[in-house]
Amino acid sequence: MAAALTKVPNIALNAVLPVNPMKGRLVAGSAEYIAAEVVVSKFLRKLMGWQDKSFFELAYIHAVSLPFLGGASSFAAPTGSYTEGYVSQVTSGAKGIPAVLLAQWVVETCFKGFHVPRFNMKDIFITAASKSLTQPLISIVFKNLPADMASALNVVQEMARKQNAGAFTYAKTG
Repeated sequence: MAAALTKVPNIALNAVLPVNPMKGRLVAGSAEYIAAEVVVSKFLRKLMGWQDKSFFELAYIHAVSLPFLGGASSFAAPTGSYTEGYVSQVTSGAKGIPAVLLAQWVVETCFKGFHVPRFNMKDIFITAASKSLTQPLISIVFKNLPADMASALNVVQEMARKQNAGAFTYAKTG
């Protein structure tokens, strides 16, 4: 029980970490990562003609998902790097699907109050496809990014790896 109580501050710290102004590179990387996810999601939604959501709605859903990236994927090994192969990138991107679904529920809870989450198959499909495709697409342009932008994206991945390792360790021992 005492071990569980020591993890409680981590929840609050992880919730604000991606937007903590004291972590400049992480904030910049978070903005880059969110922008990439929103563009891919918006493109897929337009392409399929399904549930068009505004840029702002997609941005705050993906922003809310960042604190959950590592913990929601604690069932799997930590995320790889942007220099790995495309199959690894798709797999790594897919690990973020639970985080986005959880973020969608959190955002809807803010507007509707507590409720049983209800997702339709189209929304789950678009979420899964956009999360799975975003990381490989980032890896394609990663080598051509300025050093500061690439470094900021690496900081976001490191944050997710640390959150995953913490959740995975606790799940094994707790």
